[in-house]
Amino acid sequence: MMRKSWYRRLLFSYFPIFMLTVSILIFLSFLIVNEISRNETGKANRITTGFVLDSVEKSLTKVEMDVLSEAETNKSYSSFLNGQAQSGSTMLYGLVGSLRALKDNHELVHSVYIYRTKDHTVLTRSGLQDASTFGDYPYIEQALRSEDRQWSPVREWTEPGTHTSERVISMHKRLPLPFGGQGLLVINIGVYPLQQMIGQMTNPTVSYLVINDASGQTIYPAASGTKDAVKAEDGQQLTHLMSPRLGWSLESGIRAGQLFEWVSVISYVWIVVGLAVVILAVIYIIYVTRRNYRPIQLMMQRIQQLPSRPGEENNKDELWMIDHALQSLIRQTIDYEQQEHANILIRRRQLFRDLMEGTGTETVELRLNDLSPFADGGKGDASAVYAVMVVELHDLDLPQTADGSRRLEDHGGEDQRLSLSLLGVVQELAATYGWQGWAEWMSRKRISILLRKEVGDGEGLLSVKLQEMAQTGCEWLHGHLGVQLTIGIGGQIHELAHVQDSYRSAISALRYRLTLGVRDIVTSEQVPQADDISLYSYLPLISETIRSFRLASHDWRVQLEGLFGAMETDKLKDGDILTVMQWLQELLEREMREMKDVSGALDRYFNGPEAERWKSEVESASSLAVMHTLMLEHMTTVYRTYVAASETKSYRAMVSEMKQYIEEHYTNPDLSLNHLSERFDVSPKYASHLFKTEFDMKFVDFLTRLRMNHAQQMLCNTTETVQHIATQVGYANSITFGRVFKRVVGVTPGDYRKLRLKPEDSLTGGAL
Repeated sequence: MMRKSWYRRLLFSYFPIFMLTVSILIFLSFLIVNEISRNETGKANRITTGFVLDSVEKSLTKVEMDVLSEAETNKSYSSFLNGQAQSGSTMLYGLVGSLRALKDNHELVHSVYIYRTKDHTVLTRSGLQDASTFGDYPYIEQALRSEDRQWSPVREWTEPGTHTSERVISMHKRLPLPFGGQGLLVINIGVYPLQQMIGQMTNPTVSYLVINDASGQTIYPAASGTKDAVKAEDGQQLTHLMSPRLGWSLESGIRAGQLFEWVSVISYVWIVVGLAVVILAVIYIIYVTRRNYRPIQLMMQRIQQLPSRPGEENNKDELWMIDHALQSLIRQTIDYEQQEHANILIRRRQLFRDLMEGTGTETVELRLNDLSPFADGGKGDASAVYAVMVVELHDLDLPQTADGSRRLEDHGGEDQRLSLSLLGVVQELAATYGWQGWAEWMSRKRISILLRKEVGDGEGLLSVKLQEMAQTGCEWLHGHLGVQLTIGIGGQIHELAHVQDSYRSAISALRYRLTLGVRDIVTSEQVPQADDISLYSYLPLISETIRSFRLASHDWRVQLEGLFGAMETDKLKDGDILTVMQWLQELLEREMREMKDVSGALDRYFNGPEAERWKSEVESASSLAVMHTLMLEHMTTVYRTYVAASETKSYRAMVSEMKQYIEEHYTNPDLSLNHLSERFDVSPKYASHLFKTEFDMKFVDFLTRLRMNHAQQMLCNTTETVQHIATQVGYANSITFGRVFKRVVGVTPGDYRKLRLKPEDSLTGGAL
């Protein structure tokens, strides 16, 4: 039985590391707990100090608001300031009662008194008193000079009639509120009640609190002494707050001798213990390492006995040499496996191409048994049926080798993953439908799949299952990988020697995708069996279409539709259709360039991004109908630009000729927009647009004003009848002429002649 001494030695050598790790974790945990307790103690101290400050501010604010509310609502205050309340009056007694009530209702209030500026009189709870003899008169003088309305620092207050003083903080308000000049209202808050209230909110046995006013006088605690003496006695400061409203500073902390200090002392003890454990562990590791180094030394002696490679350094350490030896062994193994795998892939790819091209059939059986592309080795079984699918991808752009074949190892990243995904998907999909699949890239955008299945269904049912499998593959690849593709399905065969026939029929099926109007799946049964048609027979149709386009005849649309109808009837291949479209585009471009007057306006349709986009859309059309729609849309856009450019070039000369023609033939009753369009070979709509642009009026208004002008001249200068004048100016009867004349001139032709009105200026000689 093999002894595990080496295992026990390693286990024993790691034990100090375990102890060291545990000790450090305990040490760190204690430090973390200590730090957390410090932080939480400081946080609690800040919250308590803030609560004390907030409570004091709220209490003082309540006293202030109650006193001011009483001063504002009690009319006796205004009467006293105006001098109406004299000594002994009922109103004065009521005002004194109000001051006493304010004192009795608030424990913090020491006293409240009113100073009247009018006669320098002070009203306290004891009655009226002259300000000059009032003990707090210096504060009154200071308040009259000061604009500060905040609470004062701690000051001494002497009660009238006594010789004892008390510490208070004061606030004054000018009366009447808010900024009157008739007197002052002074509120005194006793420091002792404040100390009592603060003492109820603190625990002096655990923490301390020192409050000083703006002048540095101690408000709390009541003990005498400076701020520094209190801090040294009470402990460590944790919180310092300032009250902008009161001008106070609050300092608080934990009293000395509490658990907080003991925790700090114990933490240092743990630091010493942790360092001691680390030192002992290092000493022990050195000792155990020396004992366990012996097996490694023996291993190194064996490695050094191996022959070294030229240029290889021998002065490296032991671990590097062991690692180098292992890496060399692993690298050699991996290189061998990769080379073997690459050889198999290349041989399989070549066998696949030989099957598709019908070459090397004499060794197919042997090579299939050796390479095993199918699950059962691919033996030629007479009961098996084969079929070839060709997948053509329309929006995939992957690199290719010089011979046009796919090399997955030559491109990496996303391209390689996508290529492998496509091959894996089609093979797994074939397995789902009971087929064994063997897929390879045949060209830059084509994957060929050799499918094999044991005969169990009729050929018709197998064809249906093949189409179902192809449809599922199209939907899955488009939904998950965003790949647009078309699948050509070849005929079914029973011998591997005839695989090239199925492959050729699948390729042939893909060539009729546009004619058949199929986007996803084309089967060999759908391919027409007609003879090849000469493409030169389409040149007359193309020339006639372009000729009508150049002559701006609308017949070009009908002729374009006839061209596409002929291609659909003749069942042209996709390549032939694209050739015809290329001829059509080139002839259209050449005809438009020969027309120097408009070639500049049409240049962007034949050069640049727009032209490239149009050609790309036509080449990637999914069916002949879609291609027809794209060509019609583009040629319509070019046609509109072409017509507009042609008409704009000569529209001013045309407008001048139209105006002259109308002035010469205004007597013709048939003169209309249709008549002008036939005369000048333009559309009625375009003729109307020219009149509106040039004369700022419609053609009908222009002609009517011209006729009415001549009619007015004849009514004034001749004695011809109205009927005769109507026919002379282009109206078939006098009724229509009279109705139009009254609408334009304002009176009937007969009244116009009777009134001898002057005719309007001729339309032909003025602005028109």
